[in-house]
Amino acid sequence: MRTLLVGALGAFVMTAPTSPRAEPVPALLRDWSTANGLCRGGSGDDPRTRAACERRDALDRRLAAAGWCYGRPGDVGAQRTWQPCDDGAGQPARAGTETPQGAARRALLDAARGPAEAGRGQPVQFVVHALNRVGPWAFLFARMQRPDGRPLARAADDLDSNDYAALLRQDGNGWRVVDFAVGPTDVAWDGWDRRYGAPASVFAVR
Repeated sequence: MRTLLVGALGAFVMTAPTSPRAEPVPALLRDWSTANGLCRGGSGDDPRTRAACERRDALDRRLAAAGWCYGRPGDVGAQRTWQPCDDGAGQPARAGTETPQGAARRALLDAARGPAEAGRGQPVQFVVHALNRVGPWAFLFARMQRPDGRPLARAADDLDSNDYAALLRQDGNGWRVVDFAVGPTDVAWDGWDRRYGAPASVFAVR
């Protein structure tokens, strides 16, 4: 009987599944930084930009699964960095946030373009730094330029920068701009979450 028990135990040890190997976080962080740079620095609807954004979002999920969080609740903009989660950090800042792609991305950019082009007399192309959606809310932070890539022409007191930010909400008629800032030099959207009831996570800007 003892021999049978030992044999059975040995068979169990040999066939027991092994735990999945934890992913090397430094490599994930390097890959994320590269994908993030390509996503933020890409142009318009360039397929390479969409691919970089999709890879970055996939790396977001892998880092979250490895126990890392992107910023802490209340962090904004440049304050957000990847760090090990703890009781104070909670869930990743981008949890529940998606980066629209394809037709959804084009619909959002077209809806946001109105205030950027108003009174300008020329079309505006966006180089997207952040395009986030949480439920019916979306936030765009981008650099404005001409379709040929040249900077926008400026009047004497026109733009302080080529940046553009817009908060949008989806209703039965599609996306509409709730608030916007053309040419801001600071975090113009600070307080929009409280003013309009938008989720704070939608304003994550890397």
